[in-house]
Amino acid sequence: MNQQEIKFNDLFHIENKISNQEHFERNKEQFSNQCRIVYEALLRGERLTTTKALLNYQIGDLRRRIKDLKDIWNVPVQSEYKEGKYKEFFLIINE
Repeated sequence: MNQQEIKFNDLFHIENKISNQEHFERNKEQFSNQCRIVYEALLRGERLTTTKALLNYQIGDLRRRIKDLKDIWNVPVQSEYKEGKYKEFFLIINE
């Protein structure tokens, strides 16, 4: 019987996923609340940057909350670079 070779990078990614999941489970309520805050701001037509989200809503990692909205709740968040320096996130709202 051959033993499967485990590469350090594979092991690191497995451990990283486990620790990320544990972190998420411990903080799920906070993440959900932050996603709701971001989503409501986007629905109001706000264009959010990481700085604006931090200053106005105390959202420390806007990019992660945007990813959560896209991946978990399938929210079609759009983004564009402004002046080639920073990204704005927004929703295209059909009226």
